[in-house]
Amino acid sequence: MNVLKSAPTGISVGSYMSNAAPTKIDSKDIYTTNSAQIVDNTGANSSNGNIVALASGHNTYGSMWSTNQSFDINKKQTISAWLYFGSGNEDTSDINSEGIAFVLQNDSNGVGALGAGLEGMGVYGYDASGYNLFTGSNATQSYIQKTAIQNSVALEFDTANNSFYLPTAPINNNSGLFTGSGLGSYFSLDGYDTQLSTLPSSSLGFGSDAKYGAGGGYGHIALTYPGFADSYYSTVFSGAAVSAYSPWTAGYVLMHKSSKEAYLIDTEDQNGSPLYWHHVTINWTPAASGSTTGTLSYNFNDKNLDYSDNTLTSGYSVPFSKSIDVDTSKLNTTDGKVRWGFTAANGPSTSVASKLVAFDSIPDLLNSDADANIVDTTLNNKEITDTSTDNTVANGDSLKLNYNLNYLNGNVDWQDIAAKIKIPDDVTLTPDASNNIATITYGDGTTETISANELVDNSLQHTLAKKIGETTDASGKTAQITINAKAVNNTTSDINVSRAVATFSGSNSIASTNSPAFTILTTPQYTLDLANANSSDEIDLLYKQDNATLDLPTTLDYSDNHSFGDTTSSTNIVYQITAGDKTYTVGSSATGTSFNQTIDLKSLINDDTAFWNLFTLGSTNKVTVKAIDTTNGLVSNTITYNVVTQQNESLSMEVSKSLEFKDINYGDSTEYLPRKNAFDLSVTSFREPWQLNVTTNGLYLNGETLNENMALVYKKNSSSQYNTLSTTPTLIDEDTSSPDTDTTTDISDNWTNSTGLLLKQLGLSTAGQYTGTLTWTVSDSVNNT
Repeated sequence: MNVLKSAPTGISVGSYMSNAAPTKIDSKDIYTTNSAQIVDNTGANSSNGNIVALASGHNTYGSMWSTNQSFDINKKQTISAWLYFGSGNEDTSDINSEGIAFVLQNDSNGVGALGAGLEGMGVYGYDASGYNLFTGSNATQSYIQKTAIQNSVALEFDTANNSFYLPTAPINNNSGLFTGSGLGSYFSLDGYDTQLSTLPSSSLGFGSDAKYGAGGGYGHIALTYPGFADSYYSTVFSGAAVSAYSPWTAGYVLMHKSSKEAYLIDTEDQNGSPLYWHHVTINWTPAASGSTTGTLSYNFNDKNLDYSDNTLTSGYSVPFSKSIDVDTSKLNTTDGKVRWGFTAANGPSTSVASKLVAFDSIPDLLNSDADANIVDTTLNNKEITDTSTDNTVANGDSLKLNYNLNYLNGNVDWQDIAAKIKIPDDVTLTPDASNNIATITYGDGTTETISANELVDNSLQHTLAKKIGETTDASGKTAQITINAKAVNNTTSDINVSRAVATFSGSNSIASTNSPAFTILTTPQYTLDLANANSSDEIDLLYKQDNATLDLPTTLDYSDNHSFGDTTSSTNIVYQITAGDKTYTVGSSATGTSFNQTIDLKSLINDDTAFWNLFTLGSTNKVTVKAIDTTNGLVSNTITYNVVTQQNESLSMEVSKSLEFKDINYGDSTEYLPRKNAFDLSVTSFREPWQLNVTTNGLYLNGETLNENMALVYKKNSSSQYNTLSTTPTLIDEDTSSPDTDTTTDISDNWTNSTGLLLKQLGLSTAGQYTGTLTWTVSDSVNNT
C-alpha cells in the first residue's frame, strides 16, 4: 500500500488497454489465467485507474495490451512509464522474481496473448519438463516456441537470475519447488538466464550483441524474441546442475540481446528518499526504407519521482541508456501495426512483490515533451541551457524563465495540462502592473496570463486554458510559458543555482523538464564606465554620402582601473546601440586597462534603405550606447550621441539654351564677332571641387560644315589667350575648393564684347544662318595640372 500511495500520478489507461484469459495449449499447459488488472492508488479495480498491476501474489502472471493494434513500427514512438519490482531483500532472494517485460506483439490471440509464468515472465514459452520415477523428459524447442507470445519482441526487466549454475530446483507453478515427488507433473527447470560460453550462431541473425543467458545479481535488462524457436537453446547439464536437476539431464536457455546488469530493487533516489518506482523512457525508431532493422532505445532511472532529472553517478539508482537493433521481421506484420503492452510474473515466495506499471505517455494517444531555458535580458538576451558554456548572470539581472511544451505527434490533442513549475532558488518573480508573473504563448499566437496568486510554496501551479495538438480545436502544437524574474545575490560570493523541476500533467500525457543550472555572480565592488572618446557628442552625417559610415567612438574603463585582460586573456563585452526604436548589438574582446572601440552603426544596421529612412536629411537623432561585461555581469552607464544629418555634396550648372552672334554683311572683315544676346553660365557647388568644360562640332549651313570659315573661341578675360573650341574639351573655369555652403560661381557675369564666347572669322563665308551645338560638362574633379 505504501508503494501504491507513493505511485506517480500517471494517466488513466482503462480506455486504451485491456486483456483476456489466455488460450490453453494442451493438458501440460498450466498457465490458463491472467492476473493483470487496472487499479487506482488504493489497489482497487478502477476503469479510471492509473496503475497496471500485472502480477500480485506468488506464482501469478499476467499481461495487459493496447486494445487496438495502435503501435505503428513505421513511425517514431515513445513510451514513458514507471516500474515497480520490489525490495530485493537479500534474506529472501526471490522476493523480486520474476520480472516485467515491455512487449510488441502481433499474436493472433490479441489481448489474450500470454506466455508462461515464472521465468517465462508472461511472455516466454513454457519449458514444460515432465517427471516420472526414473527419468525426466524435456519440452521440445517447438513446444516452448508455440507457448510463447507469437510474433513478438520483448524488452525484459528480469529481476531473477534463473540459472542452472545457481541451482534452486525445478518449479511447478501450482505446487512449488520440486522435492522428489510430483509423478506425472510438469515443471519449469528455471534456467533461461544460464550464461553459456557458446554464442548464438551468426546464421540465426541475432547480431553480435546476442548471447545465451544473462547475469546481474539484482537483475538485468535485455531484448529478446520470445516467439522465435531459435531463441531457446538446449544445453546439457554439468557440474552442480547434474545433481541439482536429476533426473533431468538438460534444459533450455534463452538468447538475450544487449544484456545490461541493472538494480531492479527498491533503493534511494539522489535526495536520499526511498525509491520504489523506476522510471523508463522507451523510444522506437523505425527501420530505414528497404530495411528490417529498427531501433529500440531506453533510458532507465532517468527521472526521480518528482520528475527531476536523475543525475546520480554512483549507487544502485544510476541512470543509464542503451540502443538496440531490432529485427522487425520477427513481428510478421504487413502493415506495420502491432499491439504493445506489458507482461510480468511472480515467483513462488509468499513474500514476493507485486509487479506494477504506471504511465506518463502511451503511443496510442500522443507524444509530447518539454524543455527549458533561461534568458538574461539584462545581459543582451543571453540564453542559458543545459549545454551552455557560459551560465552566469549578475545580481539584479532581469530573467525570463522559459518552459517550452511540444506536441510531437499523436491521435488526440494534449489537454487539461496542469503545469507545476518549481521556481529556481535565488530568483524573485516580478509581477507586472496587473499582478501577472507569467505569460503563455501558444503556437497559434494567442496568449494567456498567469497571476502571482497561482504561486504556491515557491511553485507556480496553473492549468492551461487551451489544448495543443493538430486538430482545429487546438491552439497550435506548442506552448511557451515565460516567467518574469530577477536574479538575487546579496552575498559576497557567487551562488550556484541548482536545476528546478517542472511537470506538465495532462489527462492523456505527462511531460517534464528541469530549468538549467546557473550561477548568480556576486556584485563586483567596481563599476564599468563608458565614455565618448570624442570631445563632443555631436556627429555630422552627410546624407547618402558614398561609402558613408556612422562611427561612434567609445572608451571603456573599470572604476578601479584593473585590467580587462592581456594578450592571453580578455573580457567579453557586448555593446547595445539604440537608434530609433531598434537596438543593435556588437561583441568585442576587451584587453588592457582602458579599451577603445569605434562602432560603425551603419555597418551594424546593414541596410541602406533602413539607415537613411532613420537618418533623414536635416534630422537630428539621438543614438545611445551602453556596454555589457558578460564575463563579470556588469552593465555600464549609457552615453548619448546627437547625429545631425546634413546635406551631402552637390554640383549643378545653369546655362542658357541659345546663343547668337552679331550679324555681318558680306565683306565684313571683323575677326571676332561678339555675342548678340545675353548669355548666362553659372556653376553651383556644395562641398565639391569642380571643372567646367565645353565641346562642339562647329557650325553648319544646310548640313555642310563651316569649320574652314568660322570657329567658336573662348577668351576667359582680357589677358587670356583665345582658345578654339573643338571636339576636345576646353576648360572654361574651375574651383578647387569645397565650400561648406551652397556657392554659385557666375562665369558669364564678367564677360565683355571681347571676352567669353566669341565667333572668329577665318575667311569669307557663304550667306545664311549658321547653327551648331555646344555641350557643357561640369564634373566633380580638378585638373591634375
